[in-house]
Amino acid sequence: MDKDAGNLIASQNEMDISNIQVHEYLEGILVKFENGDYKPGQLQDSDYIAQMISDDNPASFVEKTTTLADKLFSIIAPSEQIPAGDMVCVEYSAGTDDFFALLKLNLVPHHTHTIDYEGDDLVNKLVLNKAILPDPTQTAQEGILINLMTGAFQLVEKQYLIDGHRVNYFSQQFLEINPETSAKDNLKSIKNTVKHVAEKFDVPEHEALSSAQSAIFKNLQDNEGSINISDIGDAVFEGNMTAKTAYQEVAKEQNLEDSIEIPNAAKYEKKYQTQRFKLDSGIEITIPMDVYQDKNKVEFVNNPDGTQTLLLKDIGAIMNKFNS
Repeated sequence: MDKDAGNLIASQNEMDISNIQVHEYLEGILVKFENGDYKPGQLQDSDYIAQMISDDNPASFVEKTTTLADKLFSIIAPSEQIPAGDMVCVEYSAGTDDFFALLKLNLVPHHTHTIDYEGDDLVNKLVLNKAILPDPTQTAQEGILINLMTGAFQLVEKQYLIDGHRVNYFSQQFLEINPETSAKDNLKSIKNTVKHVAEKFDVPEHEALSSAQSAIFKNLQDNEGSINISDIGDAVFEGNMTAKTAYQEVAKEQNLEDSIEIPNAAKYEKKYQTQRFKLDSGIEITIPMDVYQDKNKVEFVNNPDGTQTLLLKDIGAIMNKFNS
């Protein structure tokens, strides 16, 4: 989809995925997509994308995907904000299920070299190639992965400025679907809720957020990848019923459900298994969660002058992590 030239060039045949280079590239992109942050959702039979990829649609795979590419190009072409890219569509099987993936791979400019002649002299030159695909280890910034057996989907998208408004054009205008909130956005809403209520009730922010992180980590472990919103408030504002009530009210304003499912929960368990602090002195500290929760190992002490002391206890040895 060449926005600069105003051209859409659609393939008239399917790619040969038996080609090892093609297969490895697509596999890398898809694995990275599946394991990233995404908005979950469930297709309805009436959804545009559901009708397009349905077996009831008599069009061929090439015809279906060309129609999708035409629609996507018509949306992104007038917008200066949306980057150019290639649209890749793949149907594949994993386990007992079949999947359809549609990814917009934003092009990345890179320099390469070429050989040319100046008169009789051979000359190496640098050329800026503006049509380089992203590395397979990078996550596609826009795309959808659909389970064809269940209709469940995973969506990744970015907001762009269109007609003066920031919109999720990929889901709203292109696919015409209504995804759920991503795990990342839900966790951000929990954090904002905790910060807002903590400030209102004079709870130190670092204490509130560290308690919230501990509670989220425990929920993910105990509830097999789900978070009970009330558990977070109970842990952070223990003993303060008024603050707990305020937390529940703000959580509703943030449109947080009572229970939130976290896809790829192992990723977030790993992320939240350490507490990280930065002191006003410039000192940065990383503490494993099990150590942080042990008062015989770590303790924050409030001093009469309003400052705080961080005590690290029972230290048997100290190692310097100097890297040459």
